[in-house]
Amino acid sequence: MIEQWREAVRAVHGVESKYKRLVKAIAGDIETSALRAGARLPPQRDVAAELAISVQTVTNAYKELERQGLIRCEVGRGSFVAARVTETMSNYMLDIAERSVVDFSIARIIHTSEHDAMWRKVCATLATLEDQPWIRAFRPIAGFEHHRQAGVAWLASLGMPATADSLLVTNGAAHGIFLALASLVGPGDTVLCESLTDHGVIGSANVLGFTLKGLEIDEYGIHPEHFEEMCDSERVTALVCTPTLNNPTVALMPDSRRRAIARIAERYGVYVIEDDVYGPLPAKAATPIASLIPELSFYCTSMTKSVLTGLRIGYMTTPRRLALRAESVLRVNSWMATSPMAEVATRWVADGTAARLVQIQRERLARRQAVLKQILGAYVLGAHPHALSAWLRVPDHWQAERLVRELRNRDIAVTSPDPFLVRGAERPNAVRVCVGAEVSEEAYKDALETMREVFEQYPQVHDFA
Repeated sequence: MIEQWREAVRAVHGVESKYKRLVKAIAGDIETSALRAGARLPPQRDVAAELAISVQTVTNAYKELERQGLIRCEVGRGSFVAARVTETMSNYMLDIAERSVVDFSIARIIHTSEHDAMWRKVCATLATLEDQPWIRAFRPIAGFEHHRQAGVAWLASLGMPATADSLLVTNGAAHGIFLALASLVGPGDTVLCESLTDHGVIGSANVLGFTLKGLEIDEYGIHPEHFEEMCDSERVTALVCTPTLNNPTVALMPDSRRRAIARIAERYGVYVIEDDVYGPLPAKAATPIASLIPELSFYCTSMTKSVLTGLRIGYMTTPRRLALRAESVLRVNSWMATSPMAEVATRWVADGTAARLVQIQRERLARRQAVLKQILGAYVLGAHPHALSAWLRVPDHWQAERLVRELRNRDIAVTSPDPFLVRGAERPNAVRVCVGAEVSEEAYKDALETMREVFEQYPQVHDFA
């Protein structure tokens, strides 16, 4: 490997830069898997000595590779090949629906005929309008004023006070979280999260180059004591958390713990990025952490996990002092949210359709969660009547990956803990089961009963699949 890098540097001629040739050589090794995800690169001084070039040249090459998201450089530990954000996701979640498979691997709402009817109705209404500025929009970066006002109203129903000038319309909650992170952190910064967190946060760490560290959790979410210990022992820039129906554990953080997290963040000046994409689902809205420390918080939510899967419109509040910064990042990242979708969301907030569809979702989820509890209740680690998923303990005689494989052989797709696991965190022997699979209620029940049969069986002695 080093020999190939040496040849690449020696081949430099004319005005070509040695560091650029080194970047190309290392990137090639990563692309061909000669350097695999997680592999540690040689120290910069060692590379410089081996290649007979300056340390600064190697430093520049490593910085460029980090900027491209190919490696991550951790102070005091070294430089490592970064996992590609999507390279392993198809092993955990189905990218393409397969008709023969009961897909419990994707967190989606339960789609009904009423969803279809409401969508057709709003499309028919929009088709009759002469003036449709949202299809010509190009400059309202933060969102049209009436779209932001609808966002303010939607957030108010979730217990999150906001004003239009502190709110941005986004293309979903994941988009908002990325914007918040990009507004705050850079390579080398430390960001905390639950030890089991949404895979999008882990992907953002790879792309933006910050160090992500997991906090201890239980059935109620983050341990405030560990959060305080981490803040006291090192410089922490931000905490990303999902206090309502955490993905994948379905933890619902109680009010007392939310207030404790807010007090600690305020004491140490740590920003909180709150993912409340599941916030609309529980019948009683919990207190958002962001509502307790608005000048230190970004609050992100969306309609995709509660109203309509394809309605990828979200709302993000920002600390006042970072509002312009966040808007600038939005402009660079996507210019603006998709305004026709924002118009649909606005109309549905105003006429009550959004609230109606959320209520339908609660009813359908409660039925499916009850069936899951009846059949697999002995294995439930985390569940809620209005959650899109459940977190199930894997029996001691199974390992999660073998269980996932065995279920897949039986045309059932579930998700192992791996895509949610922060580096260094203990790996639980559990799987996530999403109850919104697009199957009949009878097929849903049959699939869960098959799962119970597999859970109760012992795996084959020889498993070469």
